Amino acid sequence: MKSLVHPAVIIASVLGILGLVWFALQFSVTIEIEPEPSPVGTIPATRSPTPTPTTPAQSAAPTPMAGTTPGSLRMSNQTDQPVRVALLAKRSPNAYSENPAHWDFTPYEGSTGGLILSLPEGNLTLNKGDIIVAFAQDGSGRYWGPYVVGETPTPVWNSQTQEWQLTLK
Repeated sequence: MKSLVHPAVIIASVLGILGLVWFALQFSVTIEIEPEPSPVGTIPATRSPTPTPTTPAQSAAPTPMAGTTPGSLRMSNQTDQPVRVALLAKRSPNAYSENPAHWDFTPYEGSTGGLILSLPEGNLTLNKGDIIVAFAQDGSGRYWGPYVVGETPTPVWNSQTQEWQLTLK
């Protein structure tokens, strides 16, 4: 009497291979590269909640500073996306804080005058070399930065208010 084991193994193997081929044909990988978002602009140097027209002097490059002055951070989200802003503070010439801080912004939150950011333990002071990045939280994959305080064009130093200002557009 012949055994039916061999034909069953052959049929199972053929079906398994066909299943793998079908699965491989259904699987695809797509990589899309999006253009970098537009650079971050500046916030007018006013504390009033009403928008003021921007003059060329206000939209110019950051004020050159010797040694880079520490100051608070005024943040404005002028996008239609919820964003998370993260800060990695520089603690020494070759070391950064082990615990980065982050803040979440709804679309257009702080868009006219910006909001001063703080930490749970008190005021936030940015120093030269601190790194700031922002990520859209809507799944679009948009990001802004990284910005290195005192080394990249943004955030911008406002000598009148003694603040760093960062606006996401």
